[in-house]
Amino acid sequence: MPSQGYSTIGLKPDILARLQNITNVYYPGMFLPSTMIILMNEVKRGYYSVSLHNLKLDLSGHYNSITIRLDVSDWLKENYKDLKEKYEQKYQVKCFSKFISYFLANLFESKLDAQNRVIRLNESDFEWLQVEYKKFKADGKVRYPIPTFEKFADAYLNDLSTKIKTAREILTLTNFSSKLIFNDAEKN
Repeated sequence: MPSQGYSTIGLKPDILARLQNITNVYYPGMFLPSTMIILMNEVKRGYYSVSLHNLKLDLSGHYNSITIRLDVSDWLKENYKDLKEKYEQKYQVKCFSKFISYFLANLFESKLDAQNRVIRLNESDFEWLQVEYKKFKADGKVRYPIPTFEKFADAYLNDLSTKIKTAREILTLTNFSSKLIFNDAEKN
């Protein structure tokens, strides 16, 4: 953890630019080593895994050093030990510094892949929910204090989700029953 100390790694300009891009897109204003900590923690928590992508990196130019926390460095070394053979086969990587370049590039691509599967919603997508809230507030039958919009939305969406799950189960059972009846009719 932070009290353990720091380590330095070398990154080629292409990888440093990719790290800067990920930082600018997902963590604006964040310090690059802090982005590395966040990415490591996201992978450790299982938000996504680092997959092998078809990459061709530009590893020209001088290494630029970046100071990272020791736990990030240890994590990179663990991955090197575990994935060394796979990376050597796929990318012809034989040293730790080139492994880091490909591993980080794969980490960034995996982050982008994970973000592409996230549903992004705007407040305007829920205008119908705001209309329902106004109807709820206007209803004179409410005997308890009117909840905030956030609490109402949470309860309303949970109720809607429950109704959808119930309908799915009923339709699945109905479909299953229909198949049984149909199969019995064919046998007779």
